[in-house]
Amino acid sequence: MLRLRARLVLIASSLATALVAQAGNEVVFVGSSTSGSTDLHAFAQTGPGALLYTAPSSYTDNVSDAVWADTGRVLYVAQTLQSRVSVGQWNGQQIAAWSTLYTAPGACFGVGHDPARKRLWTLVTSPTAAELHCVNADPASAGYGQGLAQTSTLSGPIRERWALAPSGNFAVVPYGVVNSGPFQIVDTDPASPTFLQVVVSAPIPAAQSLGFCFAFDCKVSLDEQYCYVLYAGAGFSGIAVYDRAAGAFVDFDAAAGGQQDFALAGIVGNSLALSPDRSFALVSTASASGRVVRVDFDYVAPGNSFATSFANLSIPHAQAVSLSPDGARGAVTSTAQQVAGPGKLVLFDAATGVELATVALGSMWNLYTTAWQDGSPNGTFATFGAGCSGSFGEPALAPAIGERPRIGQNFALVAGNLPLNLAVVAVGFSNVATGGLLLPLPLAAVGMGGCSLLVDPLVTATISGSGGSATFNLPIPNDPLLFGFPAYCQAFPLDPGANQLGISASHGGLLTIGL
Repeated sequence: MLRLRARLVLIASSLATALVAQAGNEVVFVGSSTSGSTDLHAFAQTGPGALLYTAPSSYTDNVSDAVWADTGRVLYVAQTLQSRVSVGQWNGQQIAAWSTLYTAPGACFGVGHDPARKRLWTLVTSPTAAELHCVNADPASAGYGQGLAQTSTLSGPIRERWALAPSGNFAVVPYGVVNSGPFQIVDTDPASPTFLQVVVSAPIPAAQSLGFCFAFDCKVSLDEQYCYVLYAGAGFSGIAVYDRAAGAFVDFDAAAGGQQDFALAGIVGNSLALSPDRSFALVSTASASGRVVRVDFDYVAPGNSFATSFANLSIPHAQAVSLSPDGARGAVTSTAQQVAGPGKLVLFDAATGVELATVALGSMWNLYTTAWQDGSPNGTFATFGAGCSGSFGEPALAPAIGERPRIGQNFALVAGNLPLNLAVVAVGFSNVATGGLLLPLPLAAVGMGGCSLLVDPLVTATISGSGGSATFNLPIPNDPLLFGFPAYCQAFPLDPGANQLGISASHGGLLTIGL
């Protein structure tokens, strides 16, 4: 294992390059949704709190969401009236070129990026349908911008707010009118047997008892254990938190009877930003005396969670709130009037609410989107390729609940479906070639018919466990050069009934190291 640690640092050092998004001075994109066909957009530097420029463009007309990709070099923008996802190439100072990535058959609400698979997802709506569409987002591919897949089971109810998990393996897509239908999770992992299907469908109990209320925003924690829905009705907002491990919503007031969401008394929530460690969330409020409210979560004793209003921030009609990649600073848009601006972007300390800078945005209003440029991922795990069936079916390989690969931490991987509770885990730095041979490499020649080697096995370790699973702990060195660095892994369970050699194989895992 020491050899792997040293190799991680060595390779990261040799590949280290200057990030486009300079830490502490990232760019924030602000999108608007007003009228006409060339709405204004803006870019601001977060370090000095300075406006880089504003400009009208048909590619930023009626923006519903935006996300940065390729270490801050590319910006994807979802549009409603233009019914498309547009793409801009960032050159360090401005968007050098806008173009259409994907033309959709309806309005595009929200956009999610799957960096491991280089795919984009957007929710395409029409008067009779609302389905998730998957788009090729690999610029090196001949199919860049082409549709790859779409759901067919979400049609009917109004849906506009949703969120893609950091790994790209699932999406949260609640009903728009949350008291009329369920909170749902859709499988977006193309290697899964339930790909494109609804795998969780459950009403939000507290919302059902409130009556008419809308879903305003959704988020998924980086470790993917919790899913969040911000919703609001007449004079009330709540945050529903779904625990995937427990298969139930978190009860924030056990004494009240029934399941209770986190109540944001006396405000109407507008948008939600979640910290990388999921310890807190920021909520913007839509009134003329708008505020940003910080919610600190206690997952062990949910009743101890509490909200703090940043009363020192002057942000009337607060709209889109977001967090810096490290979770230390916030950005929120504000307009002097609910209709017709002028607008501004306020940068503030996410712990105290102290204002750091204000960026005037001129006549811009309906500022529903802020997207904070990110130079590197925050630690994710995604699957790729296919395993081969053994006595217990295809072996599984996934992070332990709550785990993600982080600098200076052990990363716990669980291998499942192990007939003898034994497996070998291989870790390497390529899923393209090994020993001069291309991957995936069929293993029939060694007695593993139907199985393939998916990773270059630089290091292997034998693990043992019980109950059909075993855990592999990967130590990640405390070296900042590893930020954003990828590694690949695969599990090989001992299984006498699987094939001639008596070993089966899991799918591959791509872990991207973050904070």
